[in-house]
Amino acid sequence: MNENDLPPTDDRDTLIAEYVLGVLASEERARVEALAARDSTVRAAISAWQSHFEGWLGQLPEVRPPASVWEAIDQRLFATRASEPEKRPGLWRNPGFWRWACAALAACLLVSLLPWVQPGHPAAPAMLARLEQNDGHLLFAATVQPGAQTVVFVPTGATTWQGRSAQAWIIAGDGKPRSLGLLPPNAPAALNIPAELVGAITKGAALAVSLEPPNGSPTGLPTGPVIAQGKISTL
Repeated sequence: MNENDLPPTDDRDTLIAEYVLGVLASEERARVEALAARDSTVRAAISAWQSHFEGWLGQLPEVRPPASVWEAIDQRLFATRASEPEKRPGLWRNPGFWRWACAALAACLLVSLLPWVQPGHPAAPAMLARLEQNDGHLLFAATVQPGAQTVVFVPTGATTWQGRSAQAWIIAGDGKPRSLGLLPPNAPAALNIPAELVGAITKGAALAVSLEPPNGSPTGLPTGPVIAQGKISTL
């Protein structure tokens, strides 16, 4: 990894912690995800921060944000603003950030990505999906950056398949699963979207992960149990 890709030492750890909390601007988040896909030290740091913050979840009551929260997010992200934003202090040293972070963790990291919007130039909405098990446990967070040709899958805990592979699928309006590729154990993965499937990565389409033979499904369709699934939404 080039030493200029991420800040060194404490600053790098701060950036990765903010990535795990989901508060980075979209460009910074994409940079961390690209590095994590190829650098084991970045993946290890992400895993360490995930474990650190997971300890908080059991101590906090479940919070279900009211509909007004989504309306406020929509206004803040997509409404054109005439005035320049005030310069904000660093998130890591801002007490308000910590109050927000605790609320987000209590809601099971409901919001995993907020695109940075410049006044007068609303950004295209980022797409994301929470891939959950049948019991509601979050197994993967998946993101698609606007205009990107990849889907990034980030596991929320240990993912070991014991002689099998995890295969990702996209299910569009016709209901037919189409393969996006295999997910490595215990690591984030950036899967290229085949040209014929780019149009299928839309709001309302579903992502799923099934357990397959080591080299993937021999039929082009899921043959093993589906271990996680979730619909794509936008922010």
